[in-house]
Amino acid sequence: MEGLVQEVNLQTAQGVAQQAVWEHVARQSRHEPAIPATRPAADWTPNFIWPRLIPVNPPKSMKLDRFEQRALRLFTSNPDASHEFLGYRLKNEDRYRLAMPLYNEPSCLACHGNGGPMAAMGPAGAAVAPVTATLPVTRPQGRPLLGMVTVDIPSQVTGNQLFLNRVFILLAGLIAGTLAIAVLYVIVTRLILQPVRILQETAEKVSQGDLNIRSDISTRDEFQQLSETFNTMLANLKSSDDQLRASNKALDLKLGQLAQTNIALYESNRLKSEFLANVSHELRTPLNSILGFTELLKETVGDNPDAKSARYLQNILQAGRNLLDLINDLLDLAKIEAGRMDVRAEPLSLGDVFEGLINLLKPLAEAKNLSIVPSVQAEIPIIYSDPAKLQQVLYNFLSNAIKFSPVGGQVEMSARAEGNDNVRIAVTDHGPGIDPAQHAVIFEKFRQIDGSVTRQHGGTGLGLAISKELIDLLGGTIGIQSQSGQGATFWVILPLKIQPGQRDVREKIVLS
Repeated sequence: MEGLVQEVNLQTAQGVAQQAVWEHVARQSRHEPAIPATRPAADWTPNFIWPRLIPVNPPKSMKLDRFEQRALRLFTSNPDASHEFLGYRLKNEDRYRLAMPLYNEPSCLACHGNGGPMAAMGPAGAAVAPVTATLPVTRPQGRPLLGMVTVDIPSQVTGNQLFLNRVFILLAGLIAGTLAIAVLYVIVTRLILQPVRILQETAEKVSQGDLNIRSDISTRDEFQQLSETFNTMLANLKSSDDQLRASNKALDLKLGQLAQTNIALYESNRLKSEFLANVSHELRTPLNSILGFTELLKETVGDNPDAKSARYLQNILQAGRNLLDLINDLLDLAKIEAGRMDVRAEPLSLGDVFEGLINLLKPLAEAKNLSIVPSVQAEIPIIYSDPAKLQQVLYNFLSNAIKFSPVGGQVEMSARAEGNDNVRIAVTDHGPGIDPAQHAVIFEKFRQIDGSVTRQHGGTGLGLAISKELIDLLGGTIGIQSQSGQGATFWVILPLKIQPGQRDVREKIVLS
């Protein structure tokens, strides 16, 4: 708007300046006085228009203000300058001043040429030609500057009009902005936020477990494609959920069947354990009688020995003792599988335990000409453990070592400290050894390295399994170190002190 107002005032001032030049030329052609360079104060009016013609070399009597001096210097120094324009305010009125250059035209030579009355105001020119004076934008080739014309006009657009225009523009901008915001709001709400809101509501219901819901968006754009993809995903999820529910239902049925089977197995195992305990207890009584009478019969025929009778009696005793060992193992196994065993904690000297076991198994060792070498580290203190269970484990280790050691060999029993609160007890033989692949199975029930009917060494395969359960009761660990052909070392690591009480072997929970 400011530019348009400026352009209107510039064009008006240019028209007034052009009219002033034409009037000047017309006056000179009629030999009338020229337009006065100054206008008397009496002619001043609020809307006066003051044209003024100023030569390039003004006389001293012609006083130039700062605007005129600046414009004259501009036109003299810059041949391409077309005008000088200035706006100012006078007595609460907006006014504009315009200065435009005047060049030597053929119509000007009558006065400003050689011999003319105004020759002093301009350089000599060519012959006079009847051409109307003009105000060229740029200096014509070879036409020098004669001077300039200035006009002072009031603004063609009043302040009130300019203010009203600004108000109208502002109001139009506000209305256009409001409409733009409203249209944008409708576009965003209808085309963007509404589909997003629908998708959000659908996703919230899906998160709550409703897979049957579907989003309904018909915008024919990317949101509709997203909605269709979302619905496809929900359909797939629904199908997967149905399949998963069917699988879970089948698994529940299987779990129910397995639970019933486990209950039946537990009951069968309990009945088996009770049966073993009862049968083993009932078998021990007649078996002890058989062994007792057999030993008595052996002593009776001792004075009149018969080689065949003595051999038969010895076979009966050996078979009876083997059967008694089997019954005792079954009783121990039945107790362990029953789930509860009492654990006592008594002070023990490992040296005394080793000596008692060596004396107990001395007949078996002497039969194979074996030597048992005990070794107890001096730093080991008195331990607190269950003596019966520890002796049973070490008895199994030592009897197996004697069984598998070669004739005339040696068996070592050792005990040393393991850390600050444990002791390590080991029994080492120099027999055939055990392949490392068999280490994981020798502690299972009824498992033997040589399971064939032609095996050289007898046994039930329960000794090591029972030993493992007993060591678990005592809070320790059990293991083996062996290679084929290099003997075997069975070891246990026990705490120096245990807490007595009743324990569930199946769950390893102390109930005391």
